Amino acid sequence: MTAQATPHPFAEHQWATILQLLDGFDERQSLWLSGYLAGRGQIATPAAIGPADSATKLLIAFGTETDNSRRLAETLAGKCKAAGIAADVMDLAKVRSRQLAKREYLAIITATHGDGDPPEPTLSFYEELMGDGAPALDGLRFAVLALGDSSYERFCVTGQEFDQRLEALGGNRLIPRQDCDVDFAAPAAQWMAQLLEQLPRTAAAPNGTAVAAVPATAEGPSKSQPLTVEVLLNQNLSSPLRAHPIHHLELALDTPALQLEPGDAVGILVENPPDLVAAILDGSGLSGEQPVTIDGTAMPLVQALRQHRDLTIPSSRFLETWQALGDAPRLAEIIAAGTKAQRAFLKEHQIIDLLDRFPAHPQPQQLVDSLRPLQPRLYDAANSLAAQGDELHITVKAFHYPFGQRQEAGIASNYLLALQPGDQLQIYPHRNARFHLPEDPKLPLILIGDGTGIAPYRAFFQALAHAGHETPCWLVFAEHSFEEDFLYQLDLQQARDDGLLQRIDTVFHQDQPGRSLATPLLEQAGVLEYWLICGAHIYLCGDKERLEACESQLQAQLDTMLGQDHWQQLAKAKRIHRNLY
Repeated sequence: MTAQATPHPFAEHQWATILQLLDGFDERQSLWLSGYLAGRGQIATPAAIGPADSATKLLIAFGTETDNSRRLAETLAGKCKAAGIAADVMDLAKVRSRQLAKREYLAIITATHGDGDPPEPTLSFYEELMGDGAPALDGLRFAVLALGDSSYERFCVTGQEFDQRLEALGGNRLIPRQDCDVDFAAPAAQWMAQLLEQLPRTAAAPNGTAVAAVPATAEGPSKSQPLTVEVLLNQNLSSPLRAHPIHHLELALDTPALQLEPGDAVGILVENPPDLVAAILDGSGLSGEQPVTIDGTAMPLVQALRQHRDLTIPSSRFLETWQALGDAPRLAEIIAAGTKAQRAFLKEHQIIDLLDRFPAHPQPQQLVDSLRPLQPRLYDAANSLAAQGDELHITVKAFHYPFGQRQEAGIASNYLLALQPGDQLQIYPHRNARFHLPEDPKLPLILIGDGTGIAPYRAFFQALAHAGHETPCWLVFAEHSFEEDFLYQLDLQQARDDGLLQRIDTVFHQDQPGRSLATPLLEQAGVLEYWLICGAHIYLCGDKERLEACESQLQAQLDTMLGQDHWQQLAKAKRIHRNLY
């Protein structure tokens, strides 16, 4: 008898039946059965087909700030599995450019953050790929799906740069790059379908079925299945006379399913203000009771406009729809002039302006289909769920901005600041692993925050105290006025009492004109150097413009003191953590 390296798991009568069946199959039938079982994940791909090695597997690499790219990458992986295509999924934060030289097939799905920045976790990969030391990729076949927001001038630029660079390094496109706006579902699905046609099968698709997405198994609340929570408290933390007040909101958590660590954020499904919804209905001549469908769900038009559609920023699709409905020559000119002219025009017109200037009479479904999806907003968790698991705290600043001759209120902050105790809203967790605490609680922390950027640091202090750690922390915090805007002052005092907050420096712009976030650190350069020698991690959270200016000043100082590229070395060691907005 021939010994088996691994005993089969079947009873003897089962094994005899299996062998009898297998002996009766021809090669085609055996191949089909092996693909079927491999697709179900029950056994490894048999030797007749051969397991795909890492070189021939499709590498699906994603870059994301908000998880959209990750979800699309997982959807593509599910489609690949259903089609018998071997694939791996990886975060670009963990991919090195030299690894691509060993691959034959690559699909990059990446967002562009803000107005042209790569997603922060992908910076290392981005710099490697764009640098002079990037490897030749002559044997690589690739495809790029780029996500972005057309309201920004540098729309989808990260995906475009990856696409161009991969070609420049010798790679060959499998299919053309697809640039997606915030309503990315349909073009992303079309891109995936085209890509699958170009990829080699390593096994037969189960049952010969058509390629389809594998449904995700939800383990808790998500963007598609949000958690409904009740507002417990909505408190103004700043001066009641301030033009942009800052509020502290407390939300009741009746379920332990919300998995959030300090540094993570919560996504909030916001709603448009009723007066804006009414203005859109009046401007389009429609009744809110008319039925429409969104993602297969029927609802009244007023609900679709209030909860599901962006009523502020028009898209190119909206321009085209409105021009066709109203036959407006000026809109036809703008559309014919191309993307740059459209973007310049849309910067000067919100949807309500277009309805007023170019009257038209759409059908309810036409209106809904022409509008961008209403995007969730992310807010940092301002407390530690390990220390206080039945509540979630967030910090919200009122946002107003000039538009033409009027002042507009931010949709999200306007919605949140108007909530009262007892009101409900929908949330989901958003992981932000790059902004978590270091694994070693003995490492010092330098926490730099502007305004609401103090929120995650409050969660840090609570988590460290709850765990009994005495991690040395240095907080540098900037706000408007000492008397009115010293956010979470009592919590900071508690952090000092707990032995955590060893140093605190404040910059109040009204009281100390000319001082910046970097000033206290630069004035204490020797202390800063000592903390870094002790292994300190630097965290930057808050307003993007101010924090980037702070980082630039610190980089110049430290590179002068400790040698050129010292700041870059800290970044490579993952000792610099950014959470900018």
